[in-house]
Amino acid sequence: MKRHILYLCLILSAHSAMATMASHNTTDTTSSWIDQIRTLRDAIYHRDKETTKTFFSFPFNSAEFWYIVDVPHLAEKEAPVTEKSFDLYFDKIFDKAFITSFLKIKTKDLYEKGSSKTAEFTDDQAAFYSMEATFDKEEQTVTLQLSGYNKKVDPEIGGGEYAIFYVFKLKSGKLKFDKITMAG
Repeated sequence: MKRHILYLCLILSAHSAMATMASHNTTDTTSSWIDQIRTLRDAIYHRDKETTKTFFSFPFNSAEFWYIVDVPHLAEKEAPVTEKSFDLYFDKIFDKAFITSFLKIKTKDLYEKGSSKTAEFTDDQAAFYSMEATFDKEEQTVTLQLSGYNKKVDPEIGGGEYAIFYVFKLKSGKLKFDKITMAG
């Protein structure tokens, strides 16, 4: 009899453990997007181009993309963004200002509050930059807004302030690059 009770307890314990594991393995898109942001951030920081490319669909056409990342000869040709060109211009797409500020985004705040903003950074006491990350639950988008200004530029002439918006959209639970735009 004791043996039967022991077997019954073992079976119930195993069943309970398997049920717990199964519940943890379900895909929760509301939490997985923040894990994907962390993966993207780490991949960009470590210059892991292969992992970073999983957040993009190649090729895509966007002359504006090449203007914004300062590759005018490709913008003028309206060249598509290919895996090869992405690899070649990776450091222009994700420059020092982008990486420095992206690393300082508090993903806990982004997840819990829907936004996170960094402090302002400078490398030369003339150019300043920061990043704000936002999650739009209704649109299912994550926007990384890299903003900056240059104190040495004459405000009468303009060109001293900018904002670059890297927009990623959740598609079937996967975070994918949607577009890049610029203001300033």
